[in-house]
Amino acid sequence: MTPKEFNDSIKRGEFKRVYLLYGEERYLVNHYAEALAAAIGEPDNFDSSTPAAGIIMAAENLPFLADMRLIRVRDSRLFASGRKAESEAMTAYLPTIPDTTVLVFTESEVDRRGRLYKKVAELGGAVDCETPSPQALTTWLARIFNEKGKSIDPAAANILIRNAAHNMTTLTQETQKLAAYVGKRPTVTTQDVEDICSPTLQTRVFDMIAAIANGRTAIALDMYHNMLLMKEQPLMILAMIIRQLRIILMVTAASDKRMPKAQMAKTLGLRSFVVDEALSQSRRFTINKLFKALSNCQDIDSKVKTGLINAEIGVELLIMQ
Repeated sequence: MTPKEFNDSIKRGEFKRVYLLYGEERYLVNHYAEALAAAIGEPDNFDSSTPAAGIIMAAENLPFLADMRLIRVRDSRLFASGRKAESEAMTAYLPTIPDTTVLVFTESEVDRRGRLYKKVAELGGAVDCETPSPQALTTWLARIFNEKGKSIDPAAANILIRNAAHNMTTLTQETQKLAAYVGKRPTVTTQDVEDICSPTLQTRVFDMIAAIANGRTAIALDMYHNMLLMKEQPLMILAMIIRQLRIILMVTAASDKRMPKAQMAKTLGLRSFVVDEALSQSRRFTINKLFKALSNCQDIDSKVKTGLINAEIGVELLIMQ
């Protein structure tokens, strides 16, 4: 079931007996769960501490003073490894859910090869909440600002989306800040975004690595020092550099095999915009240069953790290397 099909069915008041809401965009997972609650009523809530038998027992109960009963199970881990027997029991039960019950699982970890996932998909209720495209996010932002009596310049929206690392929860928080910041002015501009919306650490590391790859070491060092002024920890920055270099290496290898971008994201477990950033940066690196950079990272990491060098100085040396 696509997100559009989900939204359309909710508007029509047509509910599946069971839903699985999962995927990289947690904002959408929660948004769709709340849409079900708004249409049906407040749910009975369960989590991974509840055995499958307890969820099944609750699903069998008739609703009280209502037409339907909504049950929400958060991060049950029934769709991942570790609860095989209970997962099998739930798989067997799903086709028999009463017409008066709607069961929704909101999961962080899902194995789509598992029998339980396949059963939910067969029953029509599996919704993959992927991060929308930049174009879709721009449209969504325009609607959010319109609800606040504002508009946003397209260029400002693009900067805001990238600063927030395409995260819809962060974007929601930033729209609230911007609406308050512009006051009675009707339009949010690029300058407004630059004034009060700081890029995430992930975005700043993207930009720093791009500067390094282009030979702009002084600019990269300035970026690093600005991160320190913003109280980012050197070891966290180092970890993010290592992560990004590994992603660039994996994306480069996948690209060499002519793997489509969408498949890269699925195979590597990455957001689509991360793949786009990595592909852009991969053009500035050779495979040998990436391996050398990762070797330097590991060397600095080892020296910092064994006390041979200060963390702040170590990352600075790494950037210069």
